[in-house]
Amino acid sequence: MPALAEARRRSADEEACRVHALMALIVGVDDTNLLYRGGAEGLAFAQRQARAFLDAGGVDAADWRERAIKIHHAFTARRLSPGGCADLLAMALFIETNAL
Repeated sequence: MPALAEARRRSADEEACRVHALMALIVGVDDTNLLYRGGAEGLAFAQRQARAFLDAGGVDAADWRERAIKIHHAFTARRLSPGGCADLLAMALFIETNAL
């Protein structure tokens, strides 16, 4: 929820908000799906990629979509899926929508 709220303060672009929140989740959560698919090395790789994305300006950078797509391809090549983080993002969106 905090990452999603931060993203909403930064952008009105819904896709950008969701990507920002997902990257923040990947950095901060030991996603068991990443662990299962890639072991500790796969989790660390995913977290480094997400951290680098955020450190390079995240969705505030002009090329954020291209960089997010590159990360997606790198994850796919390693059979990594941040499914746990995606579930957390889905729940955050659900709570946000239904809290009004």
